[in-house]
Amino acid sequence: MIFILFIIEVYSLQFQSFVHIIPHPDKVAKGGEDAYYANENLLAVADGVGGWNNHGVDPSKYSKTLCENIKEYSHLDNPKQIMQIASELTNHILGSSTLVIMKLIDNVLKVANIGDCGYTIIRNQEILHQSEEQQHSFNFPFQLGSQGDSAQLAQEFEHVLQINDILIVGSDGLYDNLDQNQILNLINEYGVSQKSAQLLAKTSFQYSLDKTYNSPFAQRAQKSRIRFIGGKSDDITVIVARIINNNEL
Repeated sequence: MIFILFIIEVYSLQFQSFVHIIPHPDKVAKGGEDAYYANENLLAVADGVGGWNNHGVDPSKYSKTLCENIKEYSHLDNPKQIMQIASELTNHILGSSTLVIMKLIDNVLKVANIGDCGYTIIRNQEILHQSEEQQHSFNFPFQLGSQGDSAQLAQEFEHVLQINDILIVGSDGLYDNLDQNQILNLINEYGVSQKSAQLLAKTSFQYSLDKTYNSPFAQRAQKSRIRFIGGKSDDITVIVARIINNNEL
């Protein structure tokens, strides 16, 4: 009698991630109003809503505290639950923030997204998925916090991922100034590295200051019958991540 032994390799996937942040030129001293948290299986980007500056409130306090609370509950598997708990723990602080959280469980990416932070999934040098903004009206995103929206209104998504899939996660400072094809071209040229995260942020920043650039933000304004041309100056946070076998590190 002949026995044939099949050996099945069991592995789990995780993120290999790189981050770069460029604050708005007027907010360099305080490091901007974006915040993020990243570990091997969770990525989050929060964008403090700048309108609070008009009321004497520093929006960065809300977004940064929100991400600190996300870190404390990053062991949970449901990103919407993490968002709900973190926002409840942050609501003693005046302010509000948009937020995207994604959790990688085995090969499934679970996402909760509220507002206009975004993410892009790239596979084999092509766009697999591009998130869309969640807006009440033009330039008025859904947001957690004071006088804001419930985390229960966050959009939820699931994606089955493969080794070497690429994720781009960013605040609207990225997506208001670069479209998905510009992002794809940069990643296809430079891969997943600290340099590519830096280049995405720096390219976004350069375009954000260009008063003649027909930016994605300008195109959306025009669709809403609002006259606007140029880039959108803002804080810019970029996370570039590759899906790897956890044995690779």
